[in-house]
Amino acid sequence: MFDRGTYTEINISNYLYNIDLIEKKAGTKAIPVLKANAYGHGAIPLAKALVKRGVDMIAVAFLGEGIEIRKSGVNIPTLVFNYVKPEYIKENMENFIYTLGSIEQLNGLIEYFGSDIKKIDFHININTGMNRMGFKREEIDFLIKQIKKYDLNIKGIYSHFATADALDEFVKEQYYNFISAVDYIEDNGIELPIKHICNSAAALFFPEFAHDYVRPGIATYGLQPSDIEKEEGLKPVLSWKSVVAKRGVLKAGESVSYGRTYFAKQDIPIATIPVGYADGYFRQLSNKGYVLIHGKKCNIIGRVCMDQFVVETTKVENVNLGDEVILIGEQNGNRITAEELGTLAETINYDITSKITWRVPRVYID
Repeated sequence: MFDRGTYTEINISNYLYNIDLIEKKAGTKAIPVLKANAYGHGAIPLAKALVKRGVDMIAVAFLGEGIEIRKSGVNIPTLVFNYVKPEYIKENMENFIYTLGSIEQLNGLIEYFGSDIKKIDFHININTGMNRMGFKREEIDFLIKQIKKYDLNIKGIYSHFATADALDEFVKEQYYNFISAVDYIEDNGIELPIKHICNSAAALFFPEFAHDYVRPGIATYGLQPSDIEKEEGLKPVLSWKSVVAKRGVLKAGESVSYGRTYFAKQDIPIATIPVGYADGYFRQLSNKGYVLIHGKKCNIIGRVCMDQFVVETTKVENVNLGDEVILIGEQNGNRITAEELGTLAETINYDITSKITWRVPRVYID
């Protein structure tokens, strides 16, 4: 797996530091989100580190993600955000907490489990304006009726901000909708032991909305949750490294890579990097992206291929085969961030990291 010198380096100490920082800013405990293989960072090693740290709970998008973590020996309460078929819930009840997000889903679970539904731990998802999942205000009376009728085991309630990263007024509107729903349910005799609504951006920039827990994802990995306001205290967790696989000279008038999208105006030194879009390095970075070699910025020329791309090395002296190449990270005092690559690829920072594929080994340092 290390035959081409390409890998990501995951700093567990920085990951745990970021969680500490978020909890301090929010004034409450975190439910770290490990969905999408921990946003490309590797869910299992980080889950093991979280258990040692003593977190109360983790969260995943889908049950399958939680099962993979469980198979590694990590047995910690795990909140599952998305819909799960009843037969899979039946096989995986211990230490899993499932989300109730619609009347149709709830009715299906009641029909499938009958009185055994009280054996399942649930968090209620309230739709406060995201309009993906969750009970709407007009559906809450029915929800309350079914909770009482079937003695549902409600462990908590949550919602999700749509624009916390934009720091706009809709955040306050959603929070009001959430609190109104929580108060109404509790006033009707339903106990809600755990309440949570804050994602990374809200935990850092709207700490007044934190309740029993916050649910940070992207910020735990040292990636900025907002383009408007930065949290300078976050430490990057992931670095992506490769090597120079070939040196050469592109002569004046010659083109490089598929489609001949780049022609040299003069003789320029070039280097081939053994990374491509099959590794998760975005093809949209063709003729836009750059890497660091000897701490110097080297621009990508031509198209990013499935397994390789080419950079010009005019600013670098004495490039050698096997020299370290930084795709994300720091070298000789200069840095390339996932935020920069996201901007160049017209996407977001965690799209960059979550797309890094299985072909790229993860190395964990502490």
